Amino acid sequence: MEQEIIHIPELAKLLGRSESSIRSARQEGAYWLPPFFKQGSRICWRVSTVRRFLQECEEGLHAPKRPGRKRQTPPTLSRVG
Repeated sequence: MEQEIIHIPELAKLLGRSESSIRSARQEGAYWLPPFFKQGSRICWRVSTVRRFLQECEEGLHAPKRPGRKRQTPPTLSRVG
């Protein structure tokens, strides 16, 4: 039977990352980390949530935000003819 709830070591294996990268990403609020919850002092993920998150990533829904300020459209110049 598959576990319904996983912790950092299992998530690291599932995502192909190190445990320390998962811990760092959680502290930084990285876009590529699925949403988590706490059971007491342990950080947990529901397997179904992780699978759904990965599917959404494949569809491009969790792309990183691009840095910088928003562009303004340049004013239109009227032609004098």
